[in-house]
Amino acid sequence: MADHLPRFATEPERVIVEAVLAADTQLSAADVEAVLVAAVRRRPDRRLLAEALHADPQLLTSTRPEGPRSIEHLIRALIDHGARHLRLPQCGRCRKERPLPARDGTQRICTPCKGRLIALANPCVICGGTNFAVRDRDGRPRCRRHLPEPDRDVFRELSERVAALPIGLTIDTVAEAIREAVPSRHGQLRLLWALEDQPDLLTEHAVTGPPKTLPLVKALVDRGAAELSEPLCPFCKIRPAQSLDRDGVRCCKSCWREARSEPCSACGRTTWVAARTFDGAPLCTSCRGHDTFHHQPCIRCGTSGRPVQRTADGILCRRCCERPTAICSVCGRSRPVHHAQTSTPICGSCSTRAQKPKPCSQCGIERRANYRTPDGQPLCKPCGQPRLPCDSCGNARVVYGRTPDNEPLCEVCWSKHPVARRPCGECGTVEKQFHHSLCAACSARRALRAVLSDENTTMRSDIEPVFHALLHVLPPLAVLRWTRSSTTCRSLLGTLATSSGPVTHALLDRLGPPKTVKAVRAALVAGGALPARDERLADLESWLAKTYLRVANPDDRKALRSFATWYHLRRLRRLPEGQPVTAGRAIAVRHEVRNIVRLMEWLEQQGTALGTCTQDHVDAWLADGPIQRVLVRNFLLWASRRGHAVGLQAPWYRGDFTASVIARDHRWSQVQRLAGDDTLDVVDRAAGLLLLLLAQPPSRISLLRTDQVTDHGDKVTLQLGRTPVDLPPPLDDLLRVLVQRRVGHAAATPVQESNWLFPGGLAGRPMSPEHLAHRLRALGIRPRAARNTALMDLAAELSAVVVSRLLGFHQNTADTWQREASGFGSDYAADLARR
Repeated sequence: MADHLPRFATEPERVIVEAVLAADTQLSAADVEAVLVAAVRRRPDRRLLAEALHADPQLLTSTRPEGPRSIEHLIRALIDHGARHLRLPQCGRCRKERPLPARDGTQRICTPCKGRLIALANPCVICGGTNFAVRDRDGRPRCRRHLPEPDRDVFRELSERVAALPIGLTIDTVAEAIREAVPSRHGQLRLLWALEDQPDLLTEHAVTGPPKTLPLVKALVDRGAAELSEPLCPFCKIRPAQSLDRDGVRCCKSCWREARSEPCSACGRTTWVAARTFDGAPLCTSCRGHDTFHHQPCIRCGTSGRPVQRTADGILCRRCCERPTAICSVCGRSRPVHHAQTSTPICGSCSTRAQKPKPCSQCGIERRANYRTPDGQPLCKPCGQPRLPCDSCGNARVVYGRTPDNEPLCEVCWSKHPVARRPCGECGTVEKQFHHSLCAACSARRALRAVLSDENTTMRSDIEPVFHALLHVLPPLAVLRWTRSSTTCRSLLGTLATSSGPVTHALLDRLGPPKTVKAVRAALVAGGALPARDERLADLESWLAKTYLRVANPDDRKALRSFATWYHLRRLRRLPEGQPVTAGRAIAVRHEVRNIVRLMEWLEQQGTALGTCTQDHVDAWLADGPIQRVLVRNFLLWASRRGHAVGLQAPWYRGDFTASVIARDHRWSQVQRLAGDDTLDVVDRAAGLLLLLLAQPPSRISLLRTDQVTDHGDKVTLQLGRTPVDLPPPLDDLLRVLVQRRVGHAAATPVQESNWLFPGGLAGRPMSPEHLAHRLRALGIRPRAARNTALMDLAAELSAVVVSRLLGFHQNTADTWQREASGFGSDYAADLARR
C-alpha cells in the first residue's frame, strides 16, 4: 500500500523541506528539517502541512490565511532562524499578523476576531449588546454589564453550603479548596446553582455536575473530607471518573473511548480507533503498528518501523528504544522498568510473572497470554509462534526474522544472513546488533559505565582504571554477561563503584563471593588495573588468619601464629621472583597447621595448654589418630627451642611411596590410548603423557611455560631440570599445538600475552592443578598412582643424577626413589600393584 501513496503521505518531511528551499534558497536542508521537527512535532500534522504545501507552495510567501495552522508555526520558527523571504499569514478578517488559532470557514482568523464573531452570534438577553461574557442559569447569553445575579456573594454562599455537608471540614478549609479548584466567579456560581438543584451533588452525583465538580471533590478529599471520595466512573465502576463527557455524565478515559469505538478496517474488531489509514479507515492499536503508512524511520538504525519511543531527537523503533532504569518495586533490582515515573516501577521479568495464566484459545492449556488472536482471544507462546519453513535451511522453526523479500528465517539462519548486519548507531561498525541499535562492543561499554556510575550517572576517577581494564581484557559479550545476567558480578561491581578510594587487593579481599572476586581480580590484574600478586600465597595467608581463631588459648594462638609466620610464610615470601608458591607447598602447610590446631584443641579438652603439656600428652594424642598427626613434629621442636613448650617431640613422617601405584601394563595401555586417540582434547593428552612418561605431577604440569619448550625442527625438547629432555612422538606434536594455541577457557584476555602452556579459567593464570587432576581422573588416570609408578620405573632404569637433571626433581628426592626401586628391577612397581 505504501508504494501507491503520494509523496506527501510517505515522505512529508522531504516535501516540506523542498517547498521551503524553493521559497527561500538561503536556508539549508538540514536546518529546515531540524526546525520543522521542533515546530511541528506530530507526524500527522506534518502530513497535513505537506499536503497543503504540495497543493499550493505559495502559502509560504503569499500571507493568505489558508491551510492548517502548522504553516504559521513553521514560518514563525523559520523566520526566527533567519529566513528572509517567508511571510506570516494574516488574519482573514482584520488582515493583521497575529496568531491564528481559530477558523472562519476556509480562512484562519485571530482570537479577537473569533471573539467578535462569538459576541455577534450571542447578543445579550437583557440589552441586546454584543459584549458576550457568560450564560445565565437558563443558558441564555449575558453581556459584561448584565452578569447573572451580580449582587450575590457567590463565594461565601458556596463555602457555607459545602461546609454544611457532613464532611468534617471547617469553612476556612472549604474556602481554600474552592479557591484552588474553582477560581472564577462564574464557575463558582454554576456550582452553587447545581448544589441548589441537587443538594447531594458532591456526595453521590458528582459525575453529573458541572465540569468543576470533580476538581472540587478532589480538593476536599485531599484536605481530609470525611464521607467523601473521588467518584468512580458510572459505566465501569472501577476507574476514577475524569472530566470526559459521555451521555451527559463524567466518565473515565477507557469508557469514553468505548463509546467512540468503531470496527477496525484490518482485523474487524470493534475497539477504540487508534489511527486511520490514508483513506480514513479506522485502525485499532495492534493493526496501527502493522500499517506501513504509520511507520517512521528510526533515528538510530534508520529502519522504518512502528514508533515505540519518542525522544527530543526523534522516534526509536522497538529494537533501539531504551526503557529507563530504576529499582523494581517487586524484585528490588536496578533494571529497565515500566512505569518509571510512578511509585511502583516494575521490570519486564516481574511484569511477565505478574500476568495471570489464562486458558489458551487454541490448545486450552492455562499459560501466560503472550499473544492474541485478531478478535482478542489469548494465545500461549507455543501457539502464538507458528513454525514456518525457513527460507534458508528449509526446516520448520519459529520465525526469528525475515529477508528483504519478507521470507521467514529461523534464529540460526538469521544470525548468518546479511540482513542481520546493520551499522551500529554509535560507532558505525556493520555487524549484528546486540540491542538498542548498538553493536555488542558499544552496548558493553554503555552497560559497564552504567554499573560503575553513581545515581547521577557519574563515574568517580578512582574507578576509571577498572572501567578501562575490563573493557580491554573482556570480550563484549562477557562484559554484557557480567553486567546484565550475573547478579553477583553486577553487585560486586556496584560495590566497587560506591566505595571510596582506589580499588586494591585489600578492598577485594573484603568482598564476596570468593569465586566472583577471583574472576574480577584476575581480569583487573590482566588489564593492568591491579598489580600482580601470588594468589596461592595470599589465599594461604587469608586461610591462616581464619584458622588461628580456632585456638582458644591466647598463648597457644600466639605461638601458632609465630610458627606459621617465621617458619613457613617467611620461606614462601622469599622465593625467587617469578617462582610462585606451588599448590603442593600450600597444601603441605595447611595439612601441618590443621594438625597443630587439632593438637591444641585436644589439649584444651584435657584442661592443659602448650606450655604445660608433657610428652605423655603428645604420645597419647599421636597414638589415638592417623599417622599424619606426626606432621606436628616441626612445630613441637620449634616451640621447645623458643620456650613455648618443654622438650616435646614427635617421630618423623615417613610416607609409603609404594602405597599408591598401578600395574605396569595398565600404565602403558593408558599411554597408548593418549598417544593414539585423536578424539581426546590436546590438553588432556599432553598432560596425561607428561604424567605417565615423565612423572610430572599436575602441580608441575600446570606451571609449565611456553619458553620451556624448544622446537628444533626435527625434535622438541622440554626444560624440566638443568638438562632439556627430548620428547617422544606424539608428545612433541602435542606441545607444538599447545605453544601455538595458548588459549584457555578464560573470558578475559591479558594485556600482555600469557606464556602459560596450560592457561586456566582466570585471565593471566595457569590452569589449577586441581582442575587438571580432575580432567585426568575423568579419563581413568589416577594422578598420584600414575606419577609414583612412572617415577619408580624411571628411578629403576636411570641413575639418580640423571633423573634429577632431566626431570627437575631435587637430588634427595631422586636418591630416595632410587633406594625404593633398587634391587627390584623395572618390574617392581608391577609386583607392588599385585600384592
